[in-house]
Amino acid sequence: MAHDDLTADDVLDLVDAHLPAATQARKRSDAELGFVLYDAFAVRGAYDDYGRGNWGFSIALGADAWVSKVLGRKLTLCGTRDDVKAALETIDVYAEEVEIVDYH
Repeated sequence: MAHDDLTADDVLDLVDAHLPAATQARKRSDAELGFVLYDAFAVRGAYDDYGRGNWGFSIALGADAWVSKVLGRKLTLCGTRDDVKAALETIDVYAEEVEIVDYH
């Protein structure tokens, strides 16, 4: 599979196109972005330039806890548009399946 050179803007375009429930999508730098899904899940994307360069995503679980593997699928090492789309789809499925409990 070929590797794509995806900029933060390219990834944000994919977020826009494939996650209509995403809000507050912002480019934080050329190597980092973030968005909120379903007004409940903070998601960040980061570019690593080790080797070929890939995007990876993580979901906030709490103040300092982030997870980059959900539903048995890694959200990292996304080197192509298809890889990014698959990670975004996994994040969406995860967010839809998690029950949010409001104790207030």
